[in-house]
Amino acid sequence: MKSVKIGAGIVTLALGLTLAACSNDEGDSGASSAAATTSAEASKASLRLDDAVVRAKGEDNDMTSIFGTLVNDTDEDVTVESFTTSLGEAQYQLHEVVDGVMREKSGGYTIPAHGSHELKPGGDHMMVMGYANPVAAGDEITVTLELSDGSSVELDPIPVRTIGAGDENYGDLDQGDQGEQGHGEHHH
Repeated sequence: MKSVKIGAGIVTLALGLTLAACSNDEGDSGASSAAATTSAEASKASLRLDDAVVRAKGEDNDMTSIFGTLVNDTDEDVTVESFTTSLGEAQYQLHEVVDGVMREKSGGYTIPAHGSHELKPGGDHMMVMGYANPVAAGDEITVTLELSDGSSVELDPIPVRTIGAGDENYGDLDQGDQGEQGHGEHHH
């Protein structure tokens, strides 16, 4: 008897969802935006950033990084092509570190079906550049991932923490000024 009641409950729930979906679609020409919202919500449940953290920064530098483990709970590979954050106006890039030098990752990050992809200091990470305002420890930032299929996923708010600066090698970005001074000295 119990299984029959559970089965009837599921049928009733499914019927209720179907009716709700039908009534939304009949309402107005906003049916396509309702469908987009649904797919975005479906994606949100399928891709997340575990142990996420944003590196705190002061006004003395205009870059910060976002780390964590991207987890894909779907049956298909998912590719993150770009991202934006609640910080607003800035340059947002997906980076990798190759032979100790950081560079933009072409093609983005592909997270295998039911797999994960780690973003960490000294490895792949999301980079915020050209942002002069401080990002204070204790704040939270919202990140929206843009996927290769045209959908986007808004991640749960990510905490800002102080992370040691020696953990990453920014390659040419760090040594840019010193390199120019070095070239100037050679012109004597």
